[in-house]
Amino acid sequence: MGQGSYDNNSREHIRTATQLFKIIGASTTERDTIPGRQCMASCFFLARQFEDVMVYFTSIKSFMANDDDFNWNHGIALAATKDFKAAEDAFNNVQSEA
Repeated sequence: MGQGSYDNNSREHIRTATQLFKIIGASTTERDTIPGRQCMASCFFLARQFEDVMVYFTSIKSFMANDDDFNWNHGIALAATKDFKAAEDAFNNVQSEA
């Protein structure tokens, strides 16, 4: 890729992703599903609204206990809400070295 064709911190990309996650997560067909709740958590995660992230993560935690990506993101959200012991537990649930 050429210079300028990829920007990890593009505010416009983050805003677009946030909007798309919200559209899907709030849709009547997805809002009460695990993927819908993951979308809403992602929407709030990108907006750095970690208290709201925790509402959605708490509702799907039992279904995602063995998912490394979930545990990693859950740990970040817990740390952002200053629940450091629970964050450590979530990080310890990550199995993959990657």
